[in-house]
Amino acid sequence: MDIKEFAQKFLDNINVAVDMCNTDYDQELANAILEYLEDNGEVNNPEICSFQKTRARITAYDYNDEAESLDLFYLVKADSMLGKVNNSKIQQGFNYLVSFYREAMNGTLLKSANVEKNDEIVEVAKLVQSTKGAINQLCIYIITDGLTDPTCVPDSVESSEDDFIIEYNVWDMQRVFQQHNIRAGKEKVEIDFPTEYNTELQCLKMSEENPYVDAYMAIIPGTTLAKIYRKYQQVLLEKNVRTFLQFKGKVNKGIRKTLREEPDMFFSYNNGISTTAKDIEIKEEDGGLYITRLYDWQIVNGGQTTASIAASLSDREVDMHKVYVPMKISVIRDVENCDEIVKAISTSANSQTAIKNSDFSANEPYLIDLEKFSRSEWVPNGKNKPYCKWYFERTRGQYLDQLAQLSGYNEKSFKIEYPKNQKITKTDIAKYEASWNMQPYNVCRGAEKNYSLFVADIKRERPMVTASYYKHIIAKGILFDTIDSIVKSKKLGGYKANMNTYLMACVSLLSDKGLDLTYIWENQMVQQEVIDKIEELLPMVWNHLTGANSASSQSSNVGEWSKKPECWNRLKLKLGEYEKFGSELMQSETNEDGSYLNEAQQNRIKEAEAIDSNYWFGLANWAKSRDLLSPLERKAAFNFGTMRSRNRAFKTLKQAQFALKIVEKAEELGYQG
Repeated sequence: MDIKEFAQKFLDNINVAVDMCNTDYDQELANAILEYLEDNGEVNNPEICSFQKTRARITAYDYNDEAESLDLFYLVKADSMLGKVNNSKIQQGFNYLVSFYREAMNGTLLKSANVEKNDEIVEVAKLVQSTKGAINQLCIYIITDGLTDPTCVPDSVESSEDDFIIEYNVWDMQRVFQQHNIRAGKEKVEIDFPTEYNTELQCLKMSEENPYVDAYMAIIPGTTLAKIYRKYQQVLLEKNVRTFLQFKGKVNKGIRKTLREEPDMFFSYNNGISTTAKDIEIKEEDGGLYITRLYDWQIVNGGQTTASIAASLSDREVDMHKVYVPMKISVIRDVENCDEIVKAISTSANSQTAIKNSDFSANEPYLIDLEKFSRSEWVPNGKNKPYCKWYFERTRGQYLDQLAQLSGYNEKSFKIEYPKNQKITKTDIAKYEASWNMQPYNVCRGAEKNYSLFVADIKRERPMVTASYYKHIIAKGILFDTIDSIVKSKKLGGYKANMNTYLMACVSLLSDKGLDLTYIWENQMVQQEVIDKIEELLPMVWNHLTGANSASSQSSNVGEWSKKPECWNRLKLKLGEYEKFGSELMQSETNEDGSYLNEAQQNRIKEAEAIDSNYWFGLANWAKSRDLLSPLERKAAFNFGTMRSRNRAFKTLKQAQFALKIVEKAEELGYQG
């Protein structure tokens, strides 16, 4: 697929979304482009917030306090598909965003009489003001559905008034198309050092033969490393285990200090970078070895070092010609196991600092089991034959990667079996579970932070993934998407993500986490009574998040207020005034696969539960004294007695049937209770 075909599909999808959701075209376009930035790891959790005045404008914003970075976005639309956007429009967009930042910071943004104010823009202005002294990077982004000249992007500059770097970025359709190819595994980093960077890297090769890798040590000039990173950015870090932690190209202050004050000591002070490649070209000259080419080159450790050097390339106080970086290159010889070897190298290289929970391996049994059910469980379709499934992405970009391998009939069949709107990711599941477990404040902290907390829970609790468990996760996803559609239809002017998670937590609380999720799975829709309740709760939740008595008394803006457990605790008190869901909406007995029990099956469970604990204890003792029944059956009888003495119900039909089988067998052998 070339860029023209890609752009046509991209814009077609936006038009479909506008028609289906009755949303604004510009908003859908901006969201679609921002998804690729999120996938690339450049941004954390951007929010749409459209604002325009004569000299200050914005389309979206993103604040990552952990990365000490504030990102501002402005959408520039092309006149036609893949139309050229001239440099003056790009520069004008940059000026709009810088002016927005300055006016928000000095408090003049909303003072003009003809400026249309809404709750969200007021909060964004407060957010900008709250970042004073807290960021070391202000990232300015132009996003566009057109094509741009690469020379339109100014170099990064240091703010003359504040202690941070202003970095300029453009994401046009060429960049989006490149990221699409990265997802599909089609974009590789091939470096021709003499031709592209006018250099060759002298190196040493490890002499010991290794059937898996050839190892080299080299020194790379800082200027060369910075230029390569600026060209490829996230592509260069694709196989770094920390890539999906939303690594931001922020300038580490310690590194910047060394670059400015002692650039000639950078080599001695810095640990360097660890890299991998699938192939290498070496030139031997005067007894020395020189690297001329690297194929499928990846930085697996040292991403922050690389990004910091790249961000300092335009810093007038840095003499980059004195900067050199130690570099290790592992060239993979075992082609069949290349990905596994690269992963092992990446994990080991990063183990000098603790691997965080969000580095949760895609090969964890929990995720593998979810993927297994995703590929086997068909979506119910009434009396007709089911024709589609939900697609769980165990690894990032897996859906598009699989789709990219297909063509013609197979591609069409795949799209029917796995519709794009039925794709869920690991961070989606973390969002659904945290919302359902009444932790909306964690969801509001951002996708990756919430995911890391979710991983900690999974590692601690080790839930068993069954068909029923999987179907209930999908049901929670359908509930969340339903809430999203309702909130979107109200055109509240912002905070949709915050509203979504808080409303879902409300539904969970008012149902005591007992809502009939099996109904949602089997019908692929939410009960009308639940939708009515969401509609009823929505104004109250909105006022709770944005009202003066809530946010301003606790925090300077809604985003920060919603991250606090106190926000949820106060909302729970208000929910005491609302009627809980009726028993007709509660989960009924189900089979292990999540399907409803019929009347006969329910009666079997009731029959087993009618047997009291004394009967079971007596049966266990009788069988043991006569050496009757199997050890497993005797042990089960005793356990059933303990269970019933504590008034615990049978968990499954299978368990109840096993209990009744023991009773039948014992009575045939003479037990009379």
